Amino acid sequence: MRSTFAGFTSAQLALRSSQYGLNVTGQNISNINTSGYTRQVVDQVSLNLKNSGRYANGTTVGHGVLVTGISQVRDPYLDIRFRNEISKVGEADVKLAGLEEIESILDEIAKDGVQTQLNDLVSMLQKLSTNVSSKEFENMVKSSADSLTKYLNQCAKQLETIRENQEYNLTQVDIPEVNNILSSITELNKSIKNGQINGNPGLELIDQRNVLIDKLASYMKIDVKYVPTKISDNLTIDELRIDFIGANNTINLLDHTNHVKFDVTDGTTKLNILDKDGNPIKDADGNVIGEDIFSELTSGSLKGSLELLNSSGAFDGKTNSFKGIGYYQNMLDVFANKIASVFNGINNAGLPAGTPPEDLHDMFGSSDGEPISAKNICIASGWANSEYGLTASVTTDGSTPSSGANDNILRMIEALQGKQSFVFEGTLPDASDDLTLFTGSFNEFISNMNSTLGIDIKSTSTLLDNYVSVAKEIANAKDSISGVSLDDEGMNLLRYQKSYAAAARLMTTLDEALDTVINKMGVVGR
Repeated sequence: MRSTFAGFTSAQLALRSSQYGLNVTGQNISNINTSGYTRQVVDQVSLNLKNSGRYANGTTVGHGVLVTGISQVRDPYLDIRFRNEISKVGEADVKLAGLEEIESILDEIAKDGVQTQLNDLVSMLQKLSTNVSSKEFENMVKSSADSLTKYLNQCAKQLETIRENQEYNLTQVDIPEVNNILSSITELNKSIKNGQINGNPGLELIDQRNVLIDKLASYMKIDVKYVPTKISDNLTIDELRIDFIGANNTINLLDHTNHVKFDVTDGTTKLNILDKDGNPIKDADGNVIGEDIFSELTSGSLKGSLELLNSSGAFDGKTNSFKGIGYYQNMLDVFANKIASVFNGINNAGLPAGTPPEDLHDMFGSSDGEPISAKNICIASGWANSEYGLTASVTTDGSTPSSGANDNILRMIEALQGKQSFVFEGTLPDASDDLTLFTGSFNEFISNMNSTLGIDIKSTSTLLDNYVSVAKEIANAKDSISGVSLDDEGMNLLRYQKSYAAAARLMTTLDEALDTVINKMGVVGR
């Protein structure tokens, strides 16, 4: 049978269990507004000794309640889903921000852009066509053409600024942040392990670690595992392992207290994963898999940044390549080169074949001597300095044009308004790798480029909204399980308060019963 004083032990354990419950409830309430905090609960079991003694009978009562620890309420499946979704959010968010920056430069609706400059040039040429001998009207054409070149220069410069800002953000902000997250998680792992060895579950440190893991998941797709590690016969601790999930390879980023380092090769946008010795990560067969991992990225803000910097749509030779900054830089370069070659050809039509380059009457040239692009296009120095003018008319027999003839000016107007073939020249001499981008007028080329940008922004914005919506649903589901609810904690307060009072009353009742046995039994007749 039970010991006479066993009831006191049960009451004392009940008091302790209720006290733990009140303490944990207070901890939950005090952290209701703490970001990343996970609701804690008391783990307890009914206590019943395995060996109750040699004379125990079948009616042995248990020995109360035993608090086995304090744990967090989490759903690992929701953690996995949230991290996968937040990775997609990170990628779409970076892409949308980059595309909107490009739109602010190339916007033809909210401000006067390239099309406005083209229309002005057409207008000036039309005025000149009726006054071909007027230097004043030719200067108006020259001024309009100069404005067009300066606007293209400005667009090219602003696109280059966006590229520089993206590169700075990648190399000086994102990559150091990823490395700092991995380092912080490693330090937390050490603290958590040391605490758990000494009996402290380190739940608050685990919360901090989970916040960092979620942040890391926004940069790339990761897989998080907890590997049970035996410390002693009576203690097993879960050690954290984080892997990067690539398109073709899986790379271990962190193995409890060891982690890799992300690095961008100087002067490039090549992202590498390095080991502790600073060498690219290799697989089990010794093959390098941690060098230039752009193609391995499947989602995350790092992928979004690198696609903005490295992907140029059709210029990459891939039909499904993302149209990043390089696409719009190349498109403007093709446009600038085309308008220069067409107008230079028309203005040089009256010169004999084989005229040396320095004697040509070009309308457009390059400010730095390089092939003409949006960055360097300018009014040709000869025309700018009035060393020669526009060729108003060209005769088929090489004779002097009649006074007032304007056929060549009309050709310029027709060239601006007519269809052109915009070709990106490849590197092969036989032009077999040349890429025809568009066929249409100069205005239509700009409209098509802006339509492409608008479609990409719309589709990326829609994707981002969808990803954010799903991520919010998962976050709400996580909060319903792991978050602190004042209603629930209020009920817990009442529950533990009443159980504490009941345990105290049990202690008093047992004391009164024992007093009766000791002080009142066997005193009749004294």
